[in-house]
Amino acid sequence: MLQSGIWQTNSSVVSVGGAVLVIDPAYFPRELDAIAAAAQAAGEVAAVVFTHGHWDHVMGHAALPAVPVWLSSVLDAAIAADDPRAAQHLADARDFDGRWYVPRPHGHRWPATRRPIADGEAVPLGPLTARAMHLPGHSPDGLALRIADTLWCGDYLSPCEIPFIDDAPAYRATLARLRAELADVAAVIPGHGPRLTAAAATAICDEDLAYLDRLLAAPDAAAAAAIPLPRAAAVPGMRDHHAANCAKVGRAAAAAG
Repeated sequence: MLQSGIWQTNSSVVSVGGAVLVIDPAYFPRELDAIAAAAQAAGEVAAVVFTHGHWDHVMGHAALPAVPVWLSSVLDAAIAADDPRAAQHLADARDFDGRWYVPRPHGHRWPATRRPIADGEAVPLGPLTARAMHLPGHSPDGLALRIADTLWCGDYLSPCEIPFIDDAPAYRATLARLRAELADVAAVIPGHGPRLTAAAATAICDEDLAYLDRLLAAPDAAAAAAIPLPRAAAVPGMRDHHAANCAKVGRAAAAAG
């Protein structure tokens, strides 16, 4: 696992019997060069994997230009249809890079060679398989991979941040599904933050389920705004993210005030 200088964003180089996956390569050019070098040294790179379409997770595919990209069938369909949300992810990356003078020599584009993966699909990887789970809620296009006893879950279960909610009922259903999956894994790699034991990931999952339940049950905006954050309360911006979560469930007025 390699970690970017932005938001503790995780990139993983996974080698199984000489077949290599690169999961969420991120983010700055020198970091991507190091990730590509590590992947090529580990064996034959079979694929780059996107856990979801947000800009901080998808720009690195250009560092391995001849490699196909695995992604959820939901994200693949959005890209193929030129969906406005998919276009916005590229625009967000372009804006960030422009603000911080980040060179992006290959531009801001989606990969041309994509391999959509369905929910529950088992994809051969060397002597093992990578089992996929679609995880909507943080975004419509979330994808987790389970390889042996390790789970890559994208932007869920991070100790660094509270849930960032796109669809609250879907997010809750995803957490319940992850809770069951955690019963027999050894390690969890979230999109941001340190590698987790199953016990640590389960504790975060329970915190987030409780937060979602309080948010969904809040009778009004004031009650929603008063819900304690599950963690990271001192991190700048987390109260703003909580206000955005309140807005997603129709409890915006007091949360923003």
